[in-house]
Amino acid sequence: MLNTIREHADSWLIKSILWLIVFAFIGTIFYSWGMGGASGSGGGAVATVQGAKITQGEYERTFNNLMNFYRQQFGSQFSETLIQKLDLKTQALDVLVQKKLLLIKANELDIQVSDTEVVKHINNLTAFQKDKIFDNNIYQNFLKFKRLTPNEFEESQRESLLLEKIENLIKSNVKVSPSVVDETFRRENEKVKLDYVIFPNDHFKSSEKVTQEEIRSFYEKNKIRFEVPEKIKVEYVKVIPKDYEGEIDIRDEDIEDYYKTKIADFRVQKMYKAAHILFRLEPKNDNSEESVKKAEEEAKKEADGILKKIRDGESFAELAKKHSDDTNSGEKGGSLGEFPKGMMVPEFEGALEKLKPGEVSEPIKTSFGFHIIRLDEVSAERIKPLAEVKEDVIKKLREIKTRQKMRRVAKHIHRSAEKDQNLARAAQENQLAVKTTPFFSEDNHAVPDIGTTPEFFNQAFSLEDNKVGQPVQTFEATFVSKVVAREKPYIPELSDVQKLAEEKSQEEKDRTYSIKKSEEFAKKLSGGTTDLESTSKELGLDLKHSPFFNRSDSIPGIGNLKKVKAKAFELDKGKSGWVSERNNYYLIRVQDRAKASSPDLEDLRSLTTRLKLEKGNSVFKEWMENLKESSEILIDKTQL
Repeated sequence: MLNTIREHADSWLIKSILWLIVFAFIGTIFYSWGMGGASGSGGGAVATVQGAKITQGEYERTFNNLMNFYRQQFGSQFSETLIQKLDLKTQALDVLVQKKLLLIKANELDIQVSDTEVVKHINNLTAFQKDKIFDNNIYQNFLKFKRLTPNEFEESQRESLLLEKIENLIKSNVKVSPSVVDETFRRENEKVKLDYVIFPNDHFKSSEKVTQEEIRSFYEKNKIRFEVPEKIKVEYVKVIPKDYEGEIDIRDEDIEDYYKTKIADFRVQKMYKAAHILFRLEPKNDNSEESVKKAEEEAKKEADGILKKIRDGESFAELAKKHSDDTNSGEKGGSLGEFPKGMMVPEFEGALEKLKPGEVSEPIKTSFGFHIIRLDEVSAERIKPLAEVKEDVIKKLREIKTRQKMRRVAKHIHRSAEKDQNLARAAQENQLAVKTTPFFSEDNHAVPDIGTTPEFFNQAFSLEDNKVGQPVQTFEATFVSKVVAREKPYIPELSDVQKLAEEKSQEEKDRTYSIKKSEEFAKKLSGGTTDLESTSKELGLDLKHSPFFNRSDSIPGIGNLKKVKAKAFELDKGKSGWVSERNNYYLIRVQDRAKASSPDLEDLRSLTTRLKLEKGNSVFKEWMENLKESSEILIDKTQL
């Protein structure tokens, strides 16, 4: 997931996924962090929605809760770069704007949530349950830890349920026709196999060097590319949590309250230790119904034979090494190691539930093939006792409290410095020192002690000279800063950038030549030639071959390239074509095509459910966007 976000953060798909995450967050924010997103006072209004205010306090709490949400999702991979990619400030505001609009609309439609619904919902929250039954002690400890009254939390849950109701109301009339389901199944399950040659845009090299006249012409046409950008110098105070670790006192009652409130985090899932022997379903010729059926019969027959040998006393481990199609586990005698309940496919897990340690199953069919399963060990679900997790709890509480202390100190510095814009004095009052950066630009701002922290630099370029900015919280520290000097942007003379201009103009000339020759070569294939063998030799490149793949697969040897896949499924068997994508040309020929097999009832049910969910989300998103466009939403960006 993280790599996908990093590589495709600007794509419509990722934006859609993030939009759904944002809305899902609205429905979970109250339960996960108490009143983190609830309405309330706290600073001026960052926005108004149809006259309803979103306060600075609401915004800050929601932003911090989003930070916690993504930190939990990504763990050690959560970083400043990811925070910037996700644009958490915009997400936080979107959460609150959408929530306000939905609550206003629910009121207009007279949608309500009864007390009975609220009580039932809270009783069903697993974090408040012990042995799957609501435990009032856990609930009361949660409220105490979050410093909430029962009424405050219950009203927040009422709001959450109200948001869910209006969402379901908009989605309730979504339907998907059988013809759409059939066509989607066909498209998603048909496969092609390719022969292909890859050559880069710069495969053809130009031997001509640029002249001084060409360099000057390039410089004159592209002066903006040589601009030296605006630079600023910033005075700042850095407040870091570890400086306050020695001041933090963790009381026994804090430890117990945290443990009882977060009891669900200390639940250990049911664990299995098992081994298996896998017999894959591999149709010999194609994916036709007849071939698939024959492959099933052969795999089942082989599995039955191996099971008989096990029952006759032969070694499970040795048979796994010789016969299992799962080579990774096969090398280990079929061992899958230890894994939690819910990790395996339902059919596999269903078989495990029926076995006792040491027992071996009948051949079980899953989407992977037939399995013979041996259960070695099983451990029941349990709650780790406080004694076992006490050090972890202390560490977590210390982290929470030191970050709270850090934020309090930063706010105190800011309030004090605002009086006369004297950051040095305010820092000294808190036993901290002011530091000054060298000049830096928006594009090149790696500064010792700060790094490339986007929040710091984004704010710095928005500040007025000699005005102290609001505290900026980052992953590692909180900064309070002000701009103390500024250099205006300018375009240097050609003589000052001669070497760079020569390099860039030569690159441009080489690229233009290479693209022209590549397109000329590739277009020779536009008639649908199948002679890729001589083509690859002429280019001095290898002719490669892919296995079968469908529209959602990443093509082995090529990758998940949208244009290449589109061209592959557009061509008939034996036909060739070319595609330019990601700085490469792909010459492809369809070696073979395989039609989708006939779907069974479960396939159709599952696909129908998925398509209805996707369509429902699309309908709701469009409705939400229309609601935003027709509403009066005023945002004060100076408060963000």
